Amino acid sequence: MNRRSAVESTVDRIRRLTKNNDVDPSCLMAIKFELLSLAQQRELFTQHDFAPPTPGAKRQSCLYRIAEDSDHRFALYVNSARAGVDTPAHNHTTWAIIVGIDGDEMNRFYRRTDDGVEITHTETVRAGNGVAMMPDDLHSIHIHGTEPIINFHMYGLGLEQLHARQYFEAETSQWKVFPPHDDIRDAR
Repeated sequence: MNRRSAVESTVDRIRRLTKNNDVDPSCLMAIKFELLSLAQQRELFTQHDFAPPTPGAKRQSCLYRIAEDSDHRFALYVNSARAGVDTPAHNHTTWAIIVGIDGDEMNRFYRRTDDGVEITHTETVRAGNGVAMMPDDLHSIHIHGTEPIINFHMYGLGLEQLHARQYFEAETSQWKVFPPHDDIRDAR
């Protein structure tokens, strides 16, 4: 099976899982299972086709769009990154799933507190596992290994459409709005 048909089949099954628009934690687990199955086809998602940024680049990760509906729902990206990625604690304002293909991506999960955030737990995304988040769940991403990583990021709504995502700026102890992503590449 080629990459396009594998992705289209997976996203079609995910659409059917969410046909009544009720995405709850059990639905997210079913979506994650579909993405884990797709991620097993590692030969379709290599660094050759989804190159990480070159050493010394301004950003340490690249997002490649591999699926998104015309209404911007069911947005699936391949994230290719080098070491040195540390995001602040943030939400997505839509459901989100990250599934590993190659390499380790540590995710910290948080709860809000009166003075910011508190870590509740960590999970490492790697081949064979992933994490799922509801719209208000808070997490941060940390990539510190020596090898580049590749994983899937899927969102209920495309990243360019998420205008109210919040992140916690630790230096000022303030919640701020993440600007929508403007550097997403379309996959070949």
